[in-house]
Amino acid sequence: MEHIIDPKFFCCKKLTFAVPCCNHENYISECLDSILAQELNVPFDILVCDDASTDNTPNVLREYLRKYPDKIKVIFLGKNGGNLHTLNTLFNHIKSEYFYVVDSDDYLLGTHFIQKALDFLETHPNYTMYGGNCFFLKQGRLKGHYMSGMVLGLSFSWNDICSHINFQSQTSCLLYRNIVFLNGATDEFLQAENTFDRFVYCGENLRILRHLQEGKLFLSDDDMAVYRIHKNGIFRGCIDITRSIRYVYGYLRLCEIFPDHKNFYESLFFFHYSRVLKKIYKNRVNPNYLQQEDCDLLKEIYRLLPTADLDWSKFKWHSSILVKCFYKAKTYAWLLCRQMHRILSRKQIF
Repeated sequence: MEHIIDPKFFCCKKLTFAVPCCNHENYISECLDSILAQELNVPFDILVCDDASTDNTPNVLREYLRKYPDKIKVIFLGKNGGNLHTLNTLFNHIKSEYFYVVDSDDYLLGTHFIQKALDFLETHPNYTMYGGNCFFLKQGRLKGHYMSGMVLGLSFSWNDICSHINFQSQTSCLLYRNIVFLNGATDEFLQAENTFDRFVYCGENLRILRHLQEGKLFLSDDDMAVYRIHKNGIFRGCIDITRSIRYVYGYLRLCEIFPDHKNFYESLFFFHYSRVLKKIYKNRVNPNYLQQEDCDLLKEIYRLLPTADLDWSKFKWHSSILVKCFYKAKTYAWLLCRQMHRILSRKQIF
């Protein structure tokens, strides 16, 4: 059962910082302090949703509640519901004009970038998002930027992103005009919670795409946040094959969700699918290479494929990267699929 500090509250100030959180006792203070340090000329709330953390995170949050009762609100979930449920809970309580999602293991840079983003959206009503770049933080050291400089300083429309740009921003680097979730999490996002679609909707990509349907995105060249990579991270904390399989499922679903842009997402699907096949084949002697969740998701992918109506002629080009796996001999897509089924059958999922 969920416990909310005040079950009737909504965040109605100009801006809400939404912070999904679970077992991040070592990072949540740095995250909240970086938000509190922002120099803003508008009133704002910080809304944290703790997904039933089992470490000391709830106690840390209660201390912040005591120190900043006028700024910070916390929703404590009594049962772990997963990242998408946590996000949907946040969206259900945000009524502000703008919102900014900050993962609890990330933190913001500087003190004025958010105000700059607000000023831009206030004066450009045809834009729904303002973003920037971020640094990777791994093993305590900054490792470079998340996004290529090629996309910075530019504006992007719905057609740009869904036709020829494989755009991937980072959660903690985007300010949104609250249009899509103004009345709470949409049915589309809510219904995905207990399905495999949670892997598609819990990230920022679908959130970006739905907002792009309502307006444009501007990407500044500012470094707005630090993206922390660690073993307990939701996405980067996964092993490589798990991330690849989720990419495959995600692009397969995007072919269905956005049929007018199917050709674009279809190409991305085949690229990542061939990479998955290569990785599994190279590790075929290791029966524990795939986790059960990976196998379950692959099973769902194969269930969806017969009705996906994909152009499999595109697959041969992408599968050329797999030649080395077959002793440098020419191979066809049907043989790859047979090998895939043989390897996965060890897990008894088919």
